[in-house]
Amino acid sequence: MPNRGLLAGAILAIALVGWVAASAPAQDTAPKTASAPQAQVTQRPYRLDFTLTELESGKKIDAREYSMNLSPAGGGGRVQIGTRVSAGTKADGTPQYIDIGTLIIGMLYMRDGALMMNANCDVSSIVPDAAKVDGRPVLRTLTISNSTAVVEGKTVLVGTADDPDSKHEFELEVTVTEMK
Repeated sequence: MPNRGLLAGAILAIALVGWVAASAPAQDTAPKTASAPQAQVTQRPYRLDFTLTELESGKKIDAREYSMNLSPAGGGGRVQIGTRVSAGTKADGTPQYIDIGTLIIGMLYMRDGALMMNANCDVSSIVPDAAKVDGRPVLRTLTISNSTAVVEGKTVLVGTADDPDSKHEFELEVTVTEMK
């Protein structure tokens, strides 16, 4: 009887499925209910006050201040001020522009219980009209980029840069204050 072989195969398959089901870890079939929320560590926001100071032969001649509010868990922020300047045309004839000015990007994070900050400061300016190449402005740029530990209420030097064409030096400092 061919049906006997089919019946034996079906019984074997049912037994195999039963054996697999019995050896598998038990699954919770109870309806899911909303579990109590995990205690979340809320990290207060901080105010970052940046000061970009220009010195000539060690004497302060200018200082600019920039601020942003950040949270160690909330990513980064940026402050940008400047002018969009025509820089000629692209190969296809469309106008090309560049941003001239100051851009500061900051990010706070916690590492091993310490408050850390990444900062990137880009400053660009146009060299006076006498300096042009193919009718396009010549740019002077300054970049200070660093990752450092910060302490609330203490001013930290992020970095310094010397201008190779003058006796000017630039310092970027930051003071981090927890917002209440």
